[in-house]
Amino acid sequence: MNKIILHIPLLLMINACSMFPKAEISVSQHAKSTLVKQQKHRHKKIADGVISVDIINSNNRLHLLTGQIKHGKKTLWYQNSKTGGESWSASVKILNDDDLAVKMTRGNDAQITAQGDKVVVSWTKYEPNSRFKAGAMQAARSTDGGQSWQYSATPPDWKKGPHGYIDMAADKNAMHAVWLDSRSGHGDVKASQGLRYARSIDGGFSWQKNKTLDQLTCSCCWNTIKTDAEDKAYVLYRDKQPSDLSIGVIDQKQQWQRLNHVGAFNWQFDGCPHIGGGLDFQTTAGINRLHSVIGTGHPEHLGIHYLYSDDKGKNWSDAKQLGDESAIHADVAAHDNGRVVVVWDMMGEEGLAIFMAESKDQGVNWSDPKQISQLGSRATHPRIVKTEKGFLSLWTENNGHLQTLAIKRL
Repeated sequence: MNKIILHIPLLLMINACSMFPKAEISVSQHAKSTLVKQQKHRHKKIADGVISVDIINSNNRLHLLTGQIKHGKKTLWYQNSKTGGESWSASVKILNDDDLAVKMTRGNDAQITAQGDKVVVSWTKYEPNSRFKAGAMQAARSTDGGQSWQYSATPPDWKKGPHGYIDMAADKNAMHAVWLDSRSGHGDVKASQGLRYARSIDGGFSWQKNKTLDQLTCSCCWNTIKTDAEDKAYVLYRDKQPSDLSIGVIDQKQQWQRLNHVGAFNWQFDGCPHIGGGLDFQTTAGINRLHSVIGTGHPEHLGIHYLYSDDKGKNWSDAKQLGDESAIHADVAAHDNGRVVVVWDMMGEEGLAIFMAESKDQGVNWSDPKQISQLGSRATHPRIVKTEKGFLSLWTENNGHLQTLAIKRL
C-alpha cells in the first residue's frame, strides 16, 4: 500500500504536532469532543491549501477535482489519470479564474462527473450577504477531456438558491445531479430542506425539469448518487424524522422509488450533523450486492456502520460498526473479486486520523482497523474509488497552517 503525493499547487505534505492532544478520556467523550471540534473548525479562518475534493472513475479514467484557497482567493483544479492514480495529467485551472466565488468545504465539496470527453463540475456560489454565505449552484463544462472550460447550464430550474450538498454521476445515457434546496419551504421543521434531482441527456449542455425526491430531508448532510449496470441511479441521503440515512432509486423514466432506511436507528435529531455515507455496487459469484457505509449520531449507535443489500436496496443486513464511537465520515468501494474496503476518520493516538478495514468475502468478515494517514496532522473526510489494480483513497490533512491532499493506493 503505497502513499503518494499529488503534485498540484499547494499540495505539500508537512509533518506537525496534532491539533488534538492525547488524553485519557472515554470513547464517548472522544466522540463528543471530535464532533464539537469539527463544528468549531467550520467557523474558523480557513487554512490555505486544499479545501474541497471529489473523484470519480469513468471507464477506468479517474477524474479529480480539487478546490484550493490561497490568501483568501479560491480556485478549482482538474486532473485525470489513466493509470489508476499512479500518474496524473497536468493540473488545469477551471475557467482559468484566480478567485472564484465558490462556497466549498469538506463535506460540502465541489463535484465532478464525466461522459467520455464531456466533463462537468458544479459548486455552490459564495454569496457574502446571504445566510451561511451560500448562493445558487454554478457549473462549468469541458468538451475536450478537461483541457478547457466554460460556464455552463446548471441542474436546478429553481434559480433562487441556495443549493448545496451536490453530488453528480453519469452512465452511458445521462448525467445525473442531486442537491438540497428550500424551494418548498419547511419552516416548521428545524434544519430541513428538500432533495432535488435533474438529469442531462446531452452531456451537461442542458438539464431537464427538476424532480423532488423527498420534500423533507436534513439540511446539511452530503448526498451520494451512483448508477448501476442497469443505468438506474441510487441516491443515499440524510432523511428527517427520523434522521437516519435513506436510499431510493430513479429508473430511466425518471420514476423515483424510496426503498428503505440504511441503518434504521430511529435517530431523532433537530440539528445539522454534517454526516453522510458511501455506496457502491458489486457482482461476485452471481450475487449482485449493494454496499453502504453510513454515519450516525444516535447515542446508542454512535459512529460509522457497514451494511449490504442483496435485493437492490429494499432490505439491508444488520449494521456492523467499524471503528469506535469517534468515527464520523466514511466511504466504501467494492471490486467484483469480492474485496470491499471502507475508509473513515476517527480519533487515533495523536488526533483525528484516517483508518481502513477490508473484507475479502463481499462484506461478511472484516479485518481490524488500520490507520493509513500519517501521524502529526488532522486528517478528515476520506474518499475511495476502485481502480483496475485495486483502490485509491484520498483525504485532506491539516497541520494548523496548511491543508493538503493525501492519496494512498490500497
